[in-house]
Amino acid sequence: MFRYLARRHDRKHILRSLQRQKRIDHTSIGFGYDTSLAFAVNETEDRYASDGDLAFTNIADGELFFSPILPPEPLSEDKNSVTFQSDITTSDEKNNTFKCVVTDSGSKDHAIIVFHHWYARNRYPTFSKFFAARGITVIEATLPYHFDRGSDDYSEEQFFNANLGRTVRSMRQAVLDGRKIVRWLHRQGYNKISVVGMCLGGTVAGLIAAHEEKVDKAVLMVSPMNPADLVWTAETMKSLRGRIEPVMSLEDLRTAWGLINLEMHTWGLTRRRLDMMFVLGKDDTIARPEAAERVIELLRKCGRSPEVLRLNCGHSSVGIFPYNIIAARKVLRFLKETPTLAELWDIRGFRYDFSGV
Repeated sequence: MFRYLARRHDRKHILRSLQRQKRIDHTSIGFGYDTSLAFAVNETEDRYASDGDLAFTNIADGELFFSPILPPEPLSEDKNSVTFQSDITTSDEKNNTFKCVVTDSGSKDHAIIVFHHWYARNRYPTFSKFFAARGITVIEATLPYHFDRGSDDYSEEQFFNANLGRTVRSMRQAVLDGRKIVRWLHRQGYNKISVVGMCLGGTVAGLIAAHEEKVDKAVLMVSPMNPADLVWTAETMKSLRGRIEPVMSLEDLRTAWGLINLEMHTWGLTRRRLDMMFVLGKDDTIARPEAAERVIELLRKCGRSPEVLRLNCGHSSVGIFPYNIIAARKVLRFLKETPTLAELWDIRGFRYDFSGV
């Protein structure tokens, strides 16, 4: 019965996503290489610099591409939020700073940074309060062009689209923003720092974990390992695929987006002192679990066995009963390692809204 309800829930959100895409089709970004934009630190000044090669050829390329540029100094901070200058300067001024919502646990033992899904309309307040009440401070990051980083209702299209260089640039910006939060938390004296991401936010979290040695644990929930495969196989990506496929094949797109493909960064995910957890939906028709299974198998072959939770649900339905409770219980065990019986019992009231694209 629960699996049937999960499928109905997923179908409703898939149809809603397809309807939204139809409404905003006139604003969609057409295909373009625009590779120089991927490497531009300042879009206005560097836009016409010589093109770089988007193909990911060696480990040093990835390390250099995702290396921090600015120090982790906040522009402002208070009890409930902290705001930073992004390392990447885009033509959209609102996107050049990012605000993080802070739910303080009162303890410096552990902090987690949460990366929301693409097209998120709401943050995860229930998620944050739940973990903060159990001694883990939660920092909710803001992906590029989302929430107050967007200039209009269609800004999120700038984050992931048919322009190859623009998408790589946006993902790079998200990773550099995340690394800045990690380094700031480290300066604040937190003993452990973890990253948690949903859908494309999980891809960002995985890239951060692969490159930032101050990250202790990473939880990737229904997250695409390979954005190119996401475009080609996700039910909600048919329109985007239609703008890319006439120009290039899936293999070409995999090569062009190698820098943001987690399967190309497994070397970083095998580093010592990094623990990984994957939450998969067996019926996920958006972030299909096959790619995650490949990464999991590679990690195991390298002697780094991640924790894996496979749920009998789809993509959005990971956020509804009973799958949200199962996931919360497993994630709490993974993050805290030894949660109390009272903490596990309290999960029965856990709820959060996750309707990722």
